[in-house]
Amino acid sequence: MARHLRDLGFTVEEGGSSTDRAPGAAPQMVLQPRGGARVRGPINFAKSVRRGIRIADIDHLLGDQANTFAALYPDGVARLWGSTPTTQANNEKVRALRNRRVGDDVYFYANNSFIARARVLHLMDNAPLANHVWGADEDGRTWQHIMALGDIEEFDNPVRAAPVLAALGVPTPLRMLTLRSADAYSRVAQLLPARHRSGRPQPLKPLPPSLRLTAAELLNRVSSLHTHRRADGEAPSRHQPLSLLWTISRLAAGQPRLAPWSVFRSQVGPLMAEFGLPHSRVTPEYPFWHLQGSGLWEVHGIPDGAGPMPHMGTLNAAQPVAGLTSVAADLLGSPLTRLEAVVRLCRTYFADVDQRQLLDRVGFAGYATADGLLDEEERGSGQRASDEHPPTGPAPRRESTSSRPVRNAAIVQQVKELHGHACQVCETRLRYKRGPYSEAAHIRGLGSPHDGPDELKNLLCLCPNHHVLFDGLEIYVDVDGIVRRTHEGDSLGPLRVQTGHSIDDAYLQYHRTLCELNRLTTE
Repeated sequence: MARHLRDLGFTVEEGGSSTDRAPGAAPQMVLQPRGGARVRGPINFAKSVRRGIRIADIDHLLGDQANTFAALYPDGVARLWGSTPTTQANNEKVRALRNRRVGDDVYFYANNSFIARARVLHLMDNAPLANHVWGADEDGRTWQHIMALGDIEEFDNPVRAAPVLAALGVPTPLRMLTLRSADAYSRVAQLLPARHRSGRPQPLKPLPPSLRLTAAELLNRVSSLHTHRRADGEAPSRHQPLSLLWTISRLAAGQPRLAPWSVFRSQVGPLMAEFGLPHSRVTPEYPFWHLQGSGLWEVHGIPDGAGPMPHMGTLNAAQPVAGLTSVAADLLGSPLTRLEAVVRLCRTYFADVDQRQLLDRVGFAGYATADGLLDEEERGSGQRASDEHPPTGPAPRRESTSSRPVRNAAIVQQVKELHGHACQVCETRLRYKRGPYSEAAHIRGLGSPHDGPDELKNLLCLCPNHHVLFDGLEIYVDVDGIVRRTHEGDSLGPLRVQTGHSIDDAYLQYHRTLCELNRLTTE
């Protein structure tokens, strides 16, 4: 699970203390022995950090992380370092492997000095890849706990490690992978080289506002983008909102948060042509760069001297990557925040657009229903007229395959029995084949992009009529527990509740927000 989340662009932290750290926390300090000649330390460092590993040579070993590496290293060369597993229960190395995270700074140690520094871009466990890159040690172990690195700096003058280690409370010489907190790192910053040859060493700066982002602030930024207007009173350009909608859909689909320029241009450009303002030029290079002004977006790989706005030729040659910041991507990992962001974008920027068509184009067709599953009529609406059966004779058959979530039959039966098979909206009790009949409806659907949980507090007991209306986003439960029609707003009465069946308000809020989107896209 952790590896999958990292592939989506999230910063995944493990261990008991990690949950206490806010997303986007200041970098920690990873102390990494390079190793001597006996363990091929100098050779491995030169091979996989200094020169790097061609992604084309390891692509067959990356599996579902190939896209992540392509986004992180647009030049096609990955900088990697790894650690062998340990059998110890809770030593320094175990704690470092457990608690290091994306964004930390790694200091390589050799010959009683720090020789280089790098930033952690990605963390993964991949023994076949490690064995291919570094081989195995005399015990048959390989460096399978892998860090993908960026911002590599080899120090012109190695830094004497003893004062730094003493201040950190680390024994000399450094013998194993060790981690120290962001606070400890800030205390020794003056003993370490300044970045980018900027002169005297500087202490770590306070976190910028983008790293202190909350879900509410993210939504405010989504609805207040600095969009271009060609004349007073003209509608704002849709290029930045389209770009954000596209990248949020990528996130929901499990793709990396950073996309190469070539992918962005080829996919966002057609969206601009189809859904941009009439007569507006298709200029994907502008949102690719200027979305940084939102504080939700970052660009990597632009060469120095490119100026305030890189030209198309520069982007084509450098192939930089861009996308949501890790903090924004983390917040948008919440299905509710993601849905609310889509609602903000549609309401603010796409009032005069066929929003249902737009959502379908970017991969959000699942938002058309509460369960995320298109019904049979919608799935077949794209068939040609020649597929229709003739007016006489038996209807022809058409083979099809589908993939649907598997439901927990036990809790489905439980919610029905708790309510005596009576609909929680209209209290109807149906009989079918000499037995009671009711249906269990998930409030936040199991299908994509909702990905709701299959649990009792996410279920309602409904009759078939109100199940269809609930899944079709025609009715919802308001904050006071009243069932209302989505478009008319009139009341159908309170949702009937039952002792022993607790409903999570967060799931009802999600469904309400989905109904709001349905109202926007169908009016």
